[in-house]
Amino acid sequence: MSEPKLLRKPLPPKEEIELYMSKRKGREEKMLEEKNTLSSLVPHISEGAIEEGSQIVEERKQKKKKRVAYEEPDMDFGVSLVSGTGCTRFSAKDEEKILMTNAEMAVLCCLMHKKTGLSLKAFFLPQLPDLSPLADFLVYLNLSFNDLHDFPREVLNIRTLEILKLRNNPIKFIPRDIYKMKSLKVLIMSFNLLTALPSGLFELSNLEGLDVSYNELEFIPKEIGKLSKLTYLNVEGNFLYVLPCGILELPLTRLKVENNFLHPYFWGEVSQLQPQRLTDMAALCFAKNNLWEKYKEIPSDTEELLQNFTACSCCQGFLYGEGLQFIRVYRSIYGLRLPYLFSACSPTCFTDFVSQTVPA
Repeated sequence: MSEPKLLRKPLPPKEEIELYMSKRKGREEKMLEEKNTLSSLVPHISEGAIEEGSQIVEERKQKKKKRVAYEEPDMDFGVSLVSGTGCTRFSAKDEEKILMTNAEMAVLCCLMHKKTGLSLKAFFLPQLPDLSPLADFLVYLNLSFNDLHDFPREVLNIRTLEILKLRNNPIKFIPRDIYKMKSLKVLIMSFNLLTALPSGLFELSNLEGLDVSYNELEFIPKEIGKLSKLTYLNVEGNFLYVLPCGILELPLTRLKVENNFLHPYFWGEVSQLQPQRLTDMAALCFAKNNLWEKYKEIPSDTEELLQNFTACSCCQGFLYGEGLQFIRVYRSIYGLRLPYLFSACSPTCFTDFVSQTVPA
């Protein structure tokens, strides 16, 4: 049996080869024509720039092949491919101007539309824009999450303001002039740096809500009891060991006192009676016996001492100095036993009060 012969594909005829070469030549001429047309449409890119760009691409390919460690990319190609700037860096002064401009636009919008509420929350303002145009009708003002180091005294002139929010600002004190805001109903100053509350705050007879949580308060004056309409009080996150007895006089529906030092462990230290000063005891004797009628001429320094008194927590009489401070434990509106600080004007007053009252 003979071996099978290998089949070979016959060579194409000469005419087909010539036809294929002509078609290929036509395609090359067409590509050259398109290249010339593209060059005419983009005249601003020179041949040198194209060669430089090709060289950069080739260098990058070689770097990828070497697999070297990460390097900061070279952004200076020598050829401007995009017009305009992607990001503009502003100086600190420029940033403050931009923030202030945004705040001024918000005030202008509020003025144009006669809006009674204005929110400048999270504008990161070191100071406020002019709010005087809104002084006759603004009711709500939110200044939370800014960079206000001082209480904004501009708001004291807004007599119609009812809600003021100053949360998350590095404010260290509240001015006594806050008593001018007679219409104020809600004051929120949580997460600030307050160390004390001024007496003027307790003259706001219309105040219904007060939030001074997460500050640095170690003491709250008993004059807080003057806020006869206060129903919400938040003093969380401070350094309080006791609460003022004035809180017991308030019509509170919500009282928040967590994250303070109000645990019974500290009650023994706070409840220790300290002796009164002889000067305070003498002034109390003078006032109780009404010796003003007998002594018509009193030295000025003595007169100043006699006029500097508060109300006794037990008998509501004259109290000079701190008096005899002691704590009594009462149940709060939530059933929690909390320590309240009292101040007696004399040992007799203290004895009578303790014998007549039974703590909860």
